[in-house]
Amino acid sequence: MNKFSNKSIEELGFYVYSLVDPRDGKIFYIGKGCGNRVFQHCEAALQGDEVSLKLNLIREIISLGLRVEHYILRHKLSEKEAFQIESVLIDFLTYPKI
Repeated sequence: MNKFSNKSIEELGFYVYSLVDPRDGKIFYIGKGCGNRVFQHCEAALQGDEVSLKLNLIREIISLGLRVEHYILRHKLSEKEAFQIESVLIDFLTYPKI
């Protein structure tokens, strides 16, 4: 799937999502979005030549014939709530191990 139906977009509102590497099940990106934002990273990796760790990883996954896994973690949020949840998850997932 690379596109939500209009009904799904309406139901989701603002949401927080993760992108996961299917090879090891690890989250490599957390984002906030609405509409089809969750799918735009793969489109950008395929259609553009911008270099970034995220886009290069997506290209690598796709070049192996695999698909980036997308998970909607929370939905029906206000934009402010989505920003807050995104921030908390990024902090939590990048917290250094002691």
